[in-house]
Amino acid sequence: MAHGFDMGIAIKTTMNAMLRREISMYLCTDSKSLYECISKLGTTQEKRLMIDILCLRESYERREITELRWIAGNTNPADAMTKSKACPALKNLIDNNYINLNEATLKWVERVQDRNGD
Repeated sequence: MAHGFDMGIAIKTTMNAMLRREISMYLCTDSKSLYECISKLGTTQEKRLMIDILCLRESYERREITELRWIAGNTNPADAMTKSKACPALKNLIDNNYINLNEATLKWVERVQDRNGD
């Protein structure tokens, strides 16, 4: 997740400079525990993950990450790159250039607007 975020922030920064406007960055994960650690201020006992989670949480709080989403594993096209089983989400992405984030399998954090409207 941290490597994906690093790549995403590099692309976002480049696109912001090229287009001269702010591009949104959505971070999706099928790991429920990671989603809860970042969004609900959860903790982990894994010392090697603590720094990555704290960095992601800080970026989320600074609004570098527009939205954090949990998606079901069967709708995650990246699963095909880490698992040996077939993934219909990746096939759908390749064939149709579309990712179906079904509302029934999707959770996200609703952010409260601060006083500045951010």
